[in-house]
Amino acid sequence: MAIKKTLVTFFFFVILTVLMSNNNSLASGAKINKDKYTCGKTLCTDNYTLYMCMTDCAEDGYAMGYCLSPSPNAPKTCCCTSYK
Repeated sequence: MAIKKTLVTFFFFVILTVLMSNNNSLASGAKINKDKYTCGKTLCTDNYTLYMCMTDCAEDGYAMGYCLSPSPNAPKTCCCTSYK
């Protein structure tokens, strides 16, 4: 019984470690590939939400819209992409 308990604890520890490492790598600062996105001047705010950005991009014929920021200090703008 002690071996099973140790194995289960180790398994959960490994899963938790993998999940934490993935989150850290994603939050480390992604760079925007300008070839992939077409960014407008519309800022994403509380009044202009991600859903509105996605809707506007879809109306313009793009596959998806995202609120992206080119650097950590820059404001997020609505960027459209033809890739899913």
